[in-house]
Amino acid sequence: MIRPWEMPPTGPAAALAARFADRVPVLVTPRLTLRAPQVGDFQPYAVIFMSDRAAGLGGPFDREGAWADFCQAVAGWMLRGMGVWTIAARTGGEVLGFGYLWQEYGDPEPEIGWVMTEAAEGMGMAREAAEAIRAHAFGTLGMTTVVSYIDHDNDRSIALAERLGAVRDREAEAAFAEPVRVYRHHPEGRA
Repeated sequence: MIRPWEMPPTGPAAALAARFADRVPVLVTPRLTLRAPQVGDFQPYAVIFMSDRAAGLGGPFDREGAWADFCQAVAGWMLRGMGVWTIAARTGGEVLGFGYLWQEYGDPEPEIGWVMTEAAEGMGMAREAAEAIRAHAFGTLGMTTVVSYIDHDNDRSIALAERLGAVRDREAEAAFAEPVRVYRHHPEGRA
């Protein structure tokens, strides 16, 4: 059931929301468009974050927790100039997942992250999105390093970080009370 606050705005509020969304960079890859999230994108976000698939992401969340996480990621655009993108198929616009360049509460450094719908896993789309996000971080934003925080049991994301050329940073891991793997990305690939 969609809650009233999960409904898209209408009238002048919708126009204002669209103007804000137009400020979020759109990243385009051969198969994907990474675009500003819309209120309607919360439904696939909730499916991911309210399921066991979110176990390595601080979840699974209840609906309120998923909404709070979604809103925090979206707010990052206004507060920090980086946040969450909705990953959509270039053909048809189906929501396939979400990609992040953000610094959520408690993170010592900005992070590149990804989460895909179950139907979009295993097709290289997370890598395609992550490469576009990394290029934006290093090219457009001029960052010199960025990390990925990955749960120890998330073998698929660990393998993806390594395929992207990120290197495990055990020194950065020591800053966390909870066990987490930190993979460091550099513009030139492996350091």
